[in-house]
Amino acid sequence: MAKMGKILSFFLIIGVFVLFPVSAEEALWSKADLQIIYMEHLRNEGYVPSVDVDGDIQFKVSGDNFFIIIDENDLQFFQVYMGFSLGAITRDEALGIANESNRISKTAKVSVSSPESERLIISVTAELLVEDPRDFMPIFSRAVSLIRNAENNFKKQLE
Repeated sequence: MAKMGKILSFFLIIGVFVLFPVSAEEALWSKADLQIIYMEHLRNEGYVPSVDVDGDIQFKVSGDNFFIIIDENDLQFFQVYMGFSLGAITRDEALGIANESNRISKTAKVSVSSPESERLIISVTAELLVEDPRDFMPIFSRAVSLIRNAENNFKKQLE
């Protein structure tokens, strides 16, 4: 009977790896691995990336800072971020404009800094789900374009 229990335990353990291969795959990726993958792709696209103090990847697009936010606990989540500050506009006005921009923009999300912030910061992100961390490559340029589009949608409403 003890031998049967060991055999059953063996098949249960193997079954977990067959049924949940993502867990085994995720264990293969570290933050450093993701940094290397993202930076190599950015260099191939003509950007000059660097790792910021949080371990995320920073690069410039037309003089503006963009970031790839690395979440090593959720490898299917890919996020590109950019932000800018505004002068003479209230937080409530910015929220209304952000809502309208989100309504007319694809995939990108515009958000307004919290009320506790010293200055009003508008952030624009493209958040995507990918099956494998490397799957961002064919959609990266489009994600940056969608961020720019959402930023433009926001800024047009300020005019």
